[in-house]
Amino acid sequence: MTLATVLPETSMAMETLASMGGPHLSTLAAEEMRAVFAALCQTFDTAASSAVRTRDFEADGVPVRAFLPAAGTAGPVIMYMHGGGWVIGDLDTHHALCAAIAEQSGLRVVAIDFRLAPEAIFPAAHDDCLAASRHILSGPAEVDGPVEGIIVAGDSAGGNLAFHVARALGQPDVVAQLLFYPISDCVNTSDGSYSLFEDGYLLDRALMLRFLDEYLPDSGARNDARVSPLLHTIPASLPPAVVVTAALDPLRDEGRKLTARIAEAGTEVHHFEAIGHMHGFVTLRKLLPTGGQTVERAVASLIEMVSGETHGRP
Repeated sequence: MTLATVLPETSMAMETLASMGGPHLSTLAAEEMRAVFAALCQTFDTAASSAVRTRDFEADGVPVRAFLPAAGTAGPVIMYMHGGGWVIGDLDTHHALCAAIAEQSGLRVVAIDFRLAPEAIFPAAHDDCLAASRHILSGPAEVDGPVEGIIVAGDSAGGNLAFHVARALGQPDVVAQLLFYPISDCVNTSDGSYSLFEDGYLLDRALMLRFLDEYLPDSGARNDARVSPLLHTIPASLPPAVVVTAALDPLRDEGRKLTARIAEAGTEVHHFEAIGHMHGFVTLRKLLPTGGQTVERAVASLIEMVSGETHGRP
């Protein structure tokens, strides 16, 4: 722990989570970890909007869920890749968040149910997200209308996956990026914010190391550009980005650095830092209401950056 600005709602959230007891998440088997995370999201995230229709289907063999705010809408599709360290999380843990993004933006959202570790190790999740994104770019009937490029989005490990898809496909296929506290350096996990927030918050160093061990059991793979883009050249051809970091997060520093590196490459980038918030707030919006406001501001910035008032509300 360290002296830092902690919002009252964050303090209450930490007390609430601590009162639930049980072993540390990093010590559980993968299936148990997934069940705990699913229960947290179901209990502490806001309810999904009933104004958004959903449709489950497969995109090149990868299960996905489309969130459709209006029938027959042409334009870009937001491809959402969920967080959870490539080990936990699924379509249901991020269902309410994706519905909220679809409702606010007026754009279709397609969430990807990529394979999880340790059952499927690197690069399985990266390959799934790229395959699904390419399929949606082809304009399948399930998304109700033409697809004019994609916007890649995701939180934590999902932010890493989104950045990978943006880098692999580039413009004009990828219109923009929305990255919530993305993983971008799987090698340097000791100093800076990793040390400052080593324990005491929802994501701590022990849990992050567990995720890395599960998805990247070959330590040599952790330097790969797909999981550690900060350790490699950031291309100048990336689409514009909105990057959101949490101030009380082991991943804070790498999110800041990724933002700076994107800017240095000459790409438009907008950065929001949720002061007083910990990692994971995008799926704990009932527990952390100002975290939900940060999500809304980030989505508004994304839509303004992409097309002003052309899509959704200004």
